[in-house]
Amino acid sequence: MSEIGVGFIGCGGIHNNHASALVDSPDAYIACAMDMSEDAAKAHCEKYGTEAWTTDRDALLARDDVDAVVVCIPTGYHPEAVIAAAEAGKHVFCEKPMALTVAECERMNAACEKAGVVLQIGFVRHFCNEWLKLREVVQQGMIGRPVVWRSVSGGSGAPTPWYFDAEIGGGPFIDGAVHSYDFARFIFGEATSVFADLRRLKEGTTAWDTGTALVNFESGDQQQLSWSWGLPGFGYGVKADSAHDVLGPLGAVVFPGGGKLQVNLEDGEHEIEFGPDTGADWFHRQMNYFIECVKTGRQPTPGAKEGIEATRIAEAILSIGDQPAVVTL
Repeated sequence: MSEIGVGFIGCGGIHNNHASALVDSPDAYIACAMDMSEDAAKAHCEKYGTEAWTTDRDALLARDDVDAVVVCIPTGYHPEAVIAAAEAGKHVFCEKPMALTVAECERMNAACEKAGVVLQIGFVRHFCNEWLKLREVVQQGMIGRPVVWRSVSGGSGAPTPWYFDAEIGGGPFIDGAVHSYDFARFIFGEATSVFADLRRLKEGTTAWDTGTALVNFESGDQQQLSWSWGLPGFGYGVKADSAHDVLGPLGAVVFPGGGKLQVNLEDGEHEIEFGPDTGADWFHRQMNYFIECVKTGRQPTPGAKEGIEATRIAEAILSIGDQPAVVTL
């Protein structure tokens, strides 16, 4: 297969990370940009040199020069777009979360399997040196097993109100934390149960924006999240402390930055170096991998399985809401 023609479904903020990677690709080019906003589609073309644009998704999918699509629209609209793309014979890169429910994820996967097209989900941590090194440190048993991965995050949250709509964006315990659920599965294996206690601090929204969630795994490991997008405003305007670490029977992993992890054991502190990289590097690797999968026909990892299982965890946590409970997966 020669150069892969890629179409964008959605030209909002996140799409820039993928478009920047594609314009540098020797194996792909952006054939067409689609957004319901004519201004957004035109702005993409001006920024990235794309010649064609449209406000009509079906028109984009009908183009012969579009071999694959990158879906960058709000999560609640992912299923319709991905299924339409698959039925048109287009390979699909879908931003995370895959969808808001497991049932929707499974419909998307079934459509892609039926059409024989590639489906990759945008779990970019799989392409980040720091996260991959953390996985290696834990799986090598440097701090023993089982471990407890703790994560605390707080602020105003995502940049636009749709993220806080329970039917479209779902709030932080799916839109943001889905990265953590997915990577915990990548380290620990399958999840067995969740506990949650959620609440809503931000007025005029419908998604749970603040709370605590625990995820238990077959391996005996645990993930603990205490997150909030409930501070005033949108777009990360008001900040609170954010931190994470991993605790085990032999020690702890902490994150000092600077291209290294710090493993604290009884005999002292040990620096574990990794090749420093940036978010742009992660997105370039991710998109290059997608294009490679399109060219070879190989199903990606992270793909539908990862998208479905991370959504399964998120859906269970959101189902608990403000009535603290344990749900078995």
